[in-house]
Amino acid sequence: MRLGIPAKTHAFTLIEMMVAIAIASAILGVTLTSSIALQKSFNSTDNYLATHMQQIRIVDFLARDVRRGLSVISSVDQQTVVVQIPKYIIQAGDSDANALQEWKAAGKVWIKASNIGTPRSPTQAIVNRDYNINYVPPTGFPSGAMTSSVKYTVNGSSIERWEDFGTGILVKTTIASSTDNLIPLTLDTELANTEYTTTSITFKPISVADRSGTIVYSTAYLRNRRRPPL
Repeated sequence: MRLGIPAKTHAFTLIEMMVAIAIASAILGVTLTSSIALQKSFNSTDNYLATHMQQIRIVDFLARDVRRGLSVISSVDQQTVVVQIPKYIIQAGDSDANALQEWKAAGKVWIKASNIGTPRSPTQAIVNRDYNINYVPPTGFPSGAMTSSVKYTVNGSSIERWEDFGTGILVKTTIASSTDNLIPLTLDTELANTEYTTTSITFKPISVADRSGTIVYSTAYLRNRRRPPL
């Protein structure tokens, strides 16, 4: 009769266990550190891109209004901009607005379509050697207002665009919502034969304190302002 020999039992020694725990702790620490660094990098990138999109949005809105405007006025601190825009669209109550009419004669019906909401034909006016392209009805506006006012202003943490269509009703559009990081500057310049505005907008990324590398410049000419040659 032969007795079975039990297999030899293997186990970690205390030193081996301590070495394994140390290696596992180092790997876990590197993983956590890398994960935190990646999250910070992703957050910084997302913040930069989101703020940059608002930066471009401000430039697009302001440049569009300046190109359509007759005049641009910036505040002393260059944080508020007011643009006077001609009334391109015929509105109810204007002298050249035709309401929908219908009349009958000799068994026939004639319908005169309304032109409210349609573009107005431009006219040229020379004032103080300025060639201004206006959009004024032949008999003028009932209220005498030929333009609508667009104002860009900072309100708390938002940049707002307010437009007055001449009816006493202001329409607000929020252009940007992080003005604690965005700083727009607008300067109006007159040349010999035209007028333009230069706008520069910077923002402060959350990753770095220097905003000099985030500047976006925009130059927009007032297309409705022309001067004859001297």
